[in-house]
Amino acid sequence: MSGVSFMQAQTTTATGTALAVVGVLLACGLLFYLFVARKNRQSRETARRQLEADLERRTMELAEAEQQFGAERSASEQQLRLLLRELTHRSKNLLAVIQAIARQTARQTATVDEFLDRFGARLHGIGMSHDLLVADDWQGASLRMLVEQQLEKHIEGPGRQVTIEGEDVVLKPEAVHNLGMALHELTANAEKYGALSMPEGAVHVGWQVCEDEKTLTLVWAESGGPEVETPSSSGFGRAMIENIVGKALAGEVALAFPVEGVRCEIVIPTTHITSRG
Repeated sequence: MSGVSFMQAQTTTATGTALAVVGVLLACGLLFYLFVARKNRQSRETARRQLEADLERRTMELAEAEQQFGAERSASEQQLRLLLRELTHRSKNLLAVIQAIARQTARQTATVDEFLDRFGARLHGIGMSHDLLVADDWQGASLRMLVEQQLEKHIEGPGRQVTIEGEDVVLKPEAVHNLGMALHELTANAEKYGALSMPEGAVHVGWQVCEDEKTLTLVWAESGGPEVETPSSSGFGRAMIENIVGKALAGEVALAFPVEGVRCEIVIPTTHITSRG
């Protein structure tokens, strides 16, 4: 073989080798590209599935939240309707009581000014009981606070004339209103005719719960005031305490007039108590 032919053969061999190498590199590059593309597709598919799963989870969470909100809203609306119905019922009862007080006060007063004074004082007493109930969302009120409220001006200051004794209990709204009216009438009478009309007079208010008989007994006892005489007629205050309060609370009222001072005992069922202590 001549030198030229040998060189041509070597050149051809080198060229073939180079082409083979290039082919291998191209094949490797193509395989790598395909591998990367596949990985990217898998990543995109995984991301898509994850996104769909997250979207489905969020949708379910929103649906559950909406369902819960709807249930809570429905319960709140139902509670509001019940509250409004109860307030309407109580308002009607309160208006009936106020009308009865107005009629009876008018029968026992001779002038407009006298009527306004007595009726206004009784409304003020009802209003104070109402304030206690509003402060606790109409759930009830403390008996001790009710007594202190009606006798406030005689409890504070150096000339204290009132002592209060008893385990505190929380009364239902109806009991708060009726006992509040009774305490107002007893206080007004004591200020005008009884122990609270004199500096040395005193009033003791005490109560106790009898578990066996399931009763709450409240006692109002005056002392140190003018000598008491049994009234010849029953005024509205006495009639209200003995009849209205007793009947309204399904209880018993005993009003006595010993010489040393007026004594009133009110016994009501413990069903009018919501809590103790």
